[in-house]
Parts: sequence; structure tokens; C-alpha cells
Amino acid sequence: MRKIKAAIVGCGVISDVYMQSFRDNFSIIDLAACSDLDEGRMNALARRYQIKPMSYDDILKDDSIEMIINLTSPKAHYSLSKQAILSGKHVYSEKMMAVTYEEGKELCALSSEHKVRFGAAPDTFLGGGIQTARYAVERGLVGRVLSGVLSLTRDYGVFGENLPHLFQKGGSVLYDMGGYYLTAVCSILGSVRRVSAFGARTEEIHRVKRVDSPLFGRDIPLEEDNIITAILEFENKALVTLHLNSGTIINESYHLELYGDKGILRMGDPNTFCGEVLLEKAQNAPVVLPFTHGFQKQSRGLGAAEMAWSILAGRPHRASVEMALHVLEIIHGIFTSADTGKTYGMETKFERPKPLPEGFIGEGFWAVKEESALL
Repeated sequence: MRKIKAAIVGCGVISDVYMQSFRDNFSIIDLAACSDLDEGRMNALARRYQIKPMSYDDILKDDSIEMIINLTSPKAHYSLSKQAILSGKHVYSEKMMAVTYEEGKELCALSSEHKVRFGAAPDTFLGGGIQTARYAVERGLVGRVLSGVLSLTRDYGVFGENLPHLFQKGGSVLYDMGGYYLTAVCSILGSVRRVSAFGARTEEIHRVKRVDSPLFGRDIPLEEDNIITAILEFENKALVTLHLNSGTIINESYHLELYGDKGILRMGDPNTFCGEVLLEKAQNAPVVLPFTHGFQKQSRGLGAAEMAWSILAGRPHRASVEMALHVLEIIHGIFTSADTGKTYGMETKFERPKPLPEGFIGEGFWAVKEESALL
């Protein structure tokens, strides 16, 4: 079987999750190499997965490597993905593809010009939870979707003392977590037409209080708002409220709900693949819908694997650059609206990716494995 030979750039925490997933879940990816500026971290990961540690320049020069999986910090995504595209490599990027809308547009144009594939996380919308929710909506179980609520609360004051990029532009809660919620709802409802938003910051400077942190005692500026409220008007006229607050308590709470004229759909955490889907009909208690799709367990890299299968099949891939750019523009529109006090009109649209075929659950000896849904 032909495989796509790939290399990972960026050997942080998420790289281990990706590599385990490629090893355990996806036969299409032939993981050949990894690269990181931290040579100790790179060499340790290479030994663990028996792949080759390489400089990024050497990876780009290696004609046998067809795909770059970019798992670096958000601010590095643009430059490294651009280098890969200009070297004729397909690219799959962790979220977001870039930290500015202009950079995202440039990457999209370059990938088209150089005739290479460009895909981007989050790919959790391909998991069993969101695919089941889309199945329910498309079969009319809630009727016409009229509105929705997307909400997340966290404490980045705690998380950021270990991961200081969460205080920086491109690492704030809208970029870091908003992409999961926006991608999930866009994969179900399609394109957004207009955005109106407000933003606030709980503090201008965060002093690190974690005594075991190498940053203890340092003052770190918040570069972006950490409280966001926004109204998204979709092309299909649905109105969806987005609420993100990373300045509250550490106990995470999330809501992802769609309200139709014939029912209400409540989804699980879009940062996972396995969120339960509850359907509530008039005068009835909510019921948990059975999963219609596989990939209910940890499946990071699903979007990259599906893109690899799509390359071989010559069809569009589902974690598409067009949808990723649209989500990035929504984020850009939210910040623009919050800064100007004006409603932002969207420029981009995208074709919703086809849902995965149902039924490939992958449980048991006789079951057709989940990866068959990607063929």
C-alpha cells in the first residue's frame, strides 16, 4: 500500500500525542523524521518512535518527504508552513494556521499557486461526537437551526504560568480554544456572514506566582482580550452567541448547543472526539443519541491522515484550508469588531466538507476499522 511520507516539525507535548495516534490509528502516514530547535527534545522523541532527527532545512531538501506536519507554537506556523509550501511539500498545521488573517490568506494563495495541499487543525470536528451531531441536524431532528450558544470558561492565569504563549497574540483563548468551537459549528452550519463582538481584559499585566516556575516573579503582559462575547450571523440566518472567558476559575465549563424549531441539540466538548450528543424534543426529556461515526477516542492527526488519503484519491480533503481560513477570519472579525465597535462583514466563504461515511466504528475483531472511513 502506498503511504505518504511525513515529518513532524515541533516536538512539544502535542507531538507525542500525534505520533502515538499515527502509530496506533493511521496506516497511511509513514512518519520518517522530526525536527525541533531543542535538540535534546528532538532526539528523545526520535528515539522513542524510531524515526530520524533532522534539521528543518534538511527535511525541506529531502524529496522523499511529501508532507510537513507543523506542530510548532502559533507564531511560528506562518513562516515554517510558508517555507514548506515553497519547497513543494504538503502541509498540515496545528491550530491556527497563522496568527493574522493576512498571513492566512497568503498561505492559502501560495498553496494554490504551488499546487500542494494545505490542511489545518482542529480536526476534532471529524470525531464521532461532532459527526454524529451533524448527522442529526442534516436529518432534520432539530428542524431548522435558528440559534446557538458556544461557551467556554478557563483560568489562563494558571495555565499561562506553565505555557506563557497563552498570554501572547495568537495564543489567547479565542485562538487557543475558540477554533474548536467555531470549526465544529461551521462544519455543521456553514459560513458566517457577519460578526459583532465585545472584548475585555481582566488584567493588563500578569505576575507569575507559581513558585516552582522558571518565570516566578516575572510580569507578563496580556497581548489580547481574555474575555470575548460575540454574535455570529450565519449565511443560513442562524444567530450563534460565542462566549469565552479565560480569566475565571480553573474548573472548565463548556456549552455547545444548537436550537432548532423542532428540537435542541447539545454537544460535548469540541476539544475531544467523543462528546455525547443529546437531543431534546418538545415535552420530552433529553436523550443521548448513539454515535453514528467512529473516531471516538484520542485521534489527533485524523485531519492529516484524511488529507493523506485524499491526496492519493485525488479528492478535496475535509480539514480544508478554506474552512480553516474562514475560521481564522471569524477570529479576525471578532477582534476587529471589538476594537472598532462596528459589525464586521466576512469576506470568505467555504464549501462545507462532506461528512465522513457513517458506520465505521472500529470496535471488535470483525468490525471494519475506523480508518476505512477515510478511503
